[in-house]
Amino acid sequence: MILEKLEAYYNYLSQRKAGWFILLCTGLLIGLGLIVLSSASLSFIKSENYFRKQLLWCALGVPFFLIGCFVDLKFLKKHCSWILTFFIVALIIVLIPGIGKMVNGSRRWIAVGGFNMQVSEFAKIATILWLAQYLNSSESNRLDFRIGFLSPLLVVASICGLIFLEPDYGTAMLIGAVAITLLFLSGARLLHIWLAIFGGLLAISILIYLNPTRMGRIVAFLDVENNKLTGAYQLWQGMLGFASGGLYGRGLGQGRQQLVYLPEAHTDFIFPIFSEELGSLASISVLAIYLTLFLTIAHSAKKLHSNFTKFLSYGIALTIIYQVIINVGVVTGLFPTKGMGLPFISYGGSNLVLLFFMIGLLLNCFSEDQREWDCCDPSEEQLQKPTKRRLISPYSR
Repeated sequence: MILEKLEAYYNYLSQRKAGWFILLCTGLLIGLGLIVLSSASLSFIKSENYFRKQLLWCALGVPFFLIGCFVDLKFLKKHCSWILTFFIVALIIVLIPGIGKMVNGSRRWIAVGGFNMQVSEFAKIATILWLAQYLNSSESNRLDFRIGFLSPLLVVASICGLIFLEPDYGTAMLIGAVAITLLFLSGARLLHIWLAIFGGLLAISILIYLNPTRMGRIVAFLDVENNKLTGAYQLWQGMLGFASGGLYGRGLGQGRQQLVYLPEAHTDFIFPIFSEELGSLASISVLAIYLTLFLTIAHSAKKLHSNFTKFLSYGIALTIIYQVIINVGVVTGLFPTKGMGLPFISYGGSNLVLLFFMIGLLLNCFSEDQREWDCCDPSEEQLQKPTKRRLISPYSR
């Protein structure tokens, strides 16, 4: 089994350059993140060496990357409902006082073997796996409101609801956005998509309105300068970091915002620190790497012959790029302040381990598709299973 997988990876990487681009982009982002964390660890919180901790998480992520590379996709496809059920139960357990660990007013973590595991992070991939299988199995009913749209939406809504209770609005919104996009790509009716978007935005607006803390963030976001010493303090300091760096930056370790001014400089607001020390040109280059990674994954996923691996790959790509959009939008003042790290760069164990696993799973999808396609006559398979080669178009409604 392992030898067959290794042969499939060799054939895939030798015939297509996408796998190398994915690994290169991932390696560059992780390396840049470690560089900035090594600088930040010398400054803003001397008692915590986040560089060493991030290295430890990277080392822990490597086995998860290998698991993603070599796990049997047929096994995941067959048991995705049980995997999702397990994480739904875990999301319920994390809400129980005494079991779930509370940090900064949110109960999101469970202590496992000396590490704090954020269950909602792993619920992302469980949801994507289940959606990929559901959309694959219900392809013939994609225009049906109940089967093709309402049923998967209710499952995703229940997961988002549990995450809202932690509370973690950002992760819930991320999972919801990925699910809606996958439903759109599967060919669901546009009317249903717009109704879901409107309903989701309405629910989020009501929840924010009823939560004084988050409502305060919205008010501060609308007038940053007048709230720069209160609700918008973090955003204001982040903007100062961008302005201070200029085109070429102040140099590694020379940034001022990371000293004591910018809270959460190693997680949610690491991008302003990066820009202040390395400059706007480096920041634009990082965004270009993210764009290259997303386009490479999307382009490769489009060529996959299995709808399950196609939706799974799309879901992973969307999870990464939406997280980038939210983080960059928050630190630049385009979106209200919301705690969400920058993929591969921000400090964070659960998210980094999950990203390692997702990249491994991506390569697994691509190599498995290559192996299965090489082992059969394409013309014969096309005659037997014509739907496998048809690309899903959101416009074929």
